[in-house]
Amino acid sequence: MNFTFKKKPEQTAPAAERRRIGLIVHDERGNASVDWRDAPADEARPVLEILGERSLAVKTEEASYDPYAHARAPRETRKGGGAPRTNLRALSEHIKLMRELEERKRRGDDADE
Repeated sequence: MNFTFKKKPEQTAPAAERRRIGLIVHDERGNASVDWRDAPADEARPVLEILGERSLAVKTEEASYDPYAHARAPRETRKGGGAPRTNLRALSEHIKLMRELEERKRRGDDADE
């Protein structure tokens, strides 16, 4: 078997000097994506600085929070507490009465006399 390997074309500029600009574009469905374009050579680069305290430190294990290390508080029981229960029978009767009144109004009956 004979394998031939193609050589990669030589890059004109090293990868570290490659500058690109990312623009956010939306497709017809409204999904956002980044469209990368080569930056012009004469474009000024913004200078980014760290403001404030310059001493950064890694948190130790004692200071970090582990959600699995703590037991959950038990849920409160519903007996006697919470919102009052809805009386569904009374609600059903109320709905029936309102439908009857609407039907009477639609027909023009004056049965309220």
